[in-house]
Amino acid sequence: MRRRSFVRASVFGLAGVGSLAGCSGSTSTPPRESDVFDELRVSSGTLEVPLVEEPVVESRADVEASLDIAASGLSIVGTARGQKGGGRGGGATGRGTGGYVTAPHGHHGRAIYHGDDDDDEWRDDHRDEIEQYQAAHQRVGLAYLGSDDQYSDDPPGPGPVDWDETWSDPGKQTLTYENVRPGWFRAGSKLEAERGTHDFGWEAIDFEVTEEGGGYQIENPWKVSPRL
Repeated sequence: MRRRSFVRASVFGLAGVGSLAGCSGSTSTPPRESDVFDELRVSSGTLEVPLVEEPVVESRADVEASLDIAASGLSIVGTARGQKGGGRGGGATGRGTGGYVTAPHGHHGRAIYHGDDDDDEWRDDHRDEIEQYQAAHQRVGLAYLGSDDQYSDDPPGPGPVDWDETWSDPGKQTLTYENVRPGWFRAGSKLEAERGTHDFGWEAIDFEVTEEGGGYQIENPWKVSPRL
């Protein structure tokens, strides 16, 4: 089967690929926090991708206006710790501090690409550099990445890939995709500032679709974000 050629065209994508091995005590900046996708699901053979209506993203860039998190109640930063159970232990290894089970997990329960248990300490030391911003979905893409073996051998880093289907300025809160089959997929959203013209780049989720009782289910979701 032809190996997919992954596109890493943005600065965010290139920066995210720069360091492939997370380790305890790493001085690398952690993956940024965001709230972009609600819980993905498969219903009646259709993949449903619910978009957060008002996405939020962290950045250290100098953007015109940050989000008043205290007033909005939309805080996206929680404590991400290594998970001791859940999932099947699947997904690509070497994506941070371990495979899916041992990697830190975020507030949606997704394993964090390049996440590290020391990320909270880094955040505490650099809290005055980080702002949270209201964003908007500028473009959303979905792609089939390959079988479990293909994905584990060559998982893409943060950023866009060769999308199978895209939606520009999506108006619907839940997008649907019909060509569902076993294997790994990526859903990604290119974010821009809700006010102004700042480009926040891509946020993505990698997830495995497996067959279960004549239907499909989603397992081992990874949150794939560029570093702060």
